[in-house]
Amino acid sequence: MDHGFLHTALNQKILPAVTFSSADEALPVAEAMLRGGLHVMEVTFRTAVAAEAIAIIRKNLPEMYVGAGTLLSVAQLKQAMDTGAQFGLAPGFNPAVCNNALDNQFPFIPGVMTPSEIESAAEMGFDILKLFPASQLGGAHFLQAIQDPYRSLQIMFIPMGGVSVNNMNEYLALKNVIAVGGSWMTKEEFIRTGQFDKITGSVKEALLKIKKQYPGIQ
Repeated sequence: MDHGFLHTALNQKILPAVTFSSADEALPVAEAMLRGGLHVMEVTFRTAVAAEAIAIIRKNLPEMYVGAGTLLSVAQLKQAMDTGAQFGLAPGFNPAVCNNALDNQFPFIPGVMTPSEIESAAEMGFDILKLFPASQLGGAHFLQAIQDPYRSLQIMFIPMGGVSVNNMNEYLALKNVIAVGGSWMTKEEFIRTGQFDKITGSVKEALLKIKKQYPGIQ
């Protein structure tokens, strides 16, 4: 599977996961992230407004890469594709969803948490995987431990779950991590209370921290 698009979308090394309670929140949040300098986001399918939110962002902000997260079924995957999502993610490894994404040539990042799932996903052709829940699995220590056994597969991971501005560079220092994901930049309280400037600030803080440690990252 050609993941060239995903490598481009993830080149800033961060994937913020956003959960909307109202589609009206979509544009202000996406615009706040763009002001902070970040051009990629994941909209989780944890609420009924996810599809509408994705459609709004895609229509109004073409410079933002928009993914659909928490895709737990083929029906949700189809809904994400129909609404304009450019890529998808799942917390787990569901072969039916994975096969459907492959059949539709839809860039997709399945979730894994065991060596067996890593091997199954790699055999299907996925070379970017979501490690979830990362911190509960041992965080960066887990990813470091599996580097050598799976080096030949050239798999890259997006750790999510317990990742924050305080520990993200620990993950990004690993050669098998392409980006980190999390919701700390778009906290529910920021969105619900309209504190979009705090989202911009959190994005700027994260990007600055990455650039200080890794000057080559744009």
